[in-house]
Amino acid sequence: MKKLLCLVFFLIIVLPILGHADNEAILKLDALIEEAKASNPQIQAIKGDYEAQRPKISWARYLADPIVAAEFSDNMRMYSVTLPVPFPTKITSRSEFARTETDQYYNLYMSKIQQVTRDVKKTYAELFLLYRNIATVEKSIAFLEQIYSITAHKYSINEASQAEVLRAQVELARSENQLVILRDDMDIAEARINTLLNRDLDAIVARPGGLEITEDTLGLSTLYTLAEENQPLLKAYELQRRGAEVMLSIARQTYLPDFALRYTLEHMDNDVYNNKYMVGVTIPIWFWGKQREFVREAEARLYKASAHYQTMENSVLLAVKEAKTRVRKFQHVVDLYKNSILPQAEAGLKSALAAYEVNTIEFQSLLESEKLLVLTEYEYEQARVDLFTAIADLEEAVGLVN
Repeated sequence: MKKLLCLVFFLIIVLPILGHADNEAILKLDALIEEAKASNPQIQAIKGDYEAQRPKISWARYLADPIVAAEFSDNMRMYSVTLPVPFPTKITSRSEFARTETDQYYNLYMSKIQQVTRDVKKTYAELFLLYRNIATVEKSIAFLEQIYSITAHKYSINEASQAEVLRAQVELARSENQLVILRDDMDIAEARINTLLNRDLDAIVARPGGLEITEDTLGLSTLYTLAEENQPLLKAYELQRRGAEVMLSIARQTYLPDFALRYTLEHMDNDVYNNKYMVGVTIPIWFWGKQREFVREAEARLYKASAHYQTMENSVLLAVKEAKTRVRKFQHVVDLYKNSILPQAEAGLKSALAAYEVNTIEFQSLLESEKLLVLTEYEYEQARVDLFTAIADLEEAVGLVN
């Protein structure tokens, strides 16, 4: 009998607790970011470009493959090895250009990581806001049910009109419909997170744990400096400009000659062997129509790369200023709602409910107080999310995303 009672206790009490614990799994932002870095297909694609570019640094330093030849005549056979040798500075420049391109791809890779990290933070904040709004609506529904109960009781004793009862029912139905809409929006937000993490689109997403809002204490001039030093996309454009400078140097070096070294072994029918050595030099005789055009093309590409870099620098600094301004604005809004507007709205609703129960205010005033509190809670949570996403934008613009 005791064993049976223990089994019943386990089935009725323990299993629901375990199931509730599973449902209360917390979604941690840091874990999401690390999973996105490892699994996001956009990041992996850019990483593949970078990994494919890295070997060029090594093989750009090598000379061209030698040419091995054999010639035959009636009384002689010749065996030769020819090695093309470019002007020494051309090898150095070619290797430098390969390294510049590789560094450019690396910074594009880091920029994509930061962009995806920012997107993960924003989607996480969106999901957090939906959970908070759902909680607000659920609390509103419970309160409207209380209002409906009070109104129905007062109607039964002729202290409230039928219109007030119907109005309470309508407001309750509206809130329940809003709850359905929010839960549908939450499904979409969860799908966005799964897409960023390269999960199955319908995979279960846990409840967000909360928003950790870091305090921004850096001045605008400091942020500008940090962006110019750390923003990987800006670095990529700077490396593109540097690569154009190297290509201009390579174009100018086409005026310099290249060399060819050859060794030939002659074998006569009478078993006489002759060794021959040759040094050849290319002569750029078409410099006015060939090399000069190479230089002009390289100069135009350098001008274009410099303009692109300047455009990107302006865009980055503008993004820093905009994000910093938004952070300052939303921080003020959050403080205002937290310390003033929200406490007043909560106190106003409690006062209105007590007054309605003793018939000192009208039903419409009570509903307006309840709506005001719901709206205020919406706006407060929205301001917190706006502040969080503004900080995420600022971190990405400055190039300090982890």
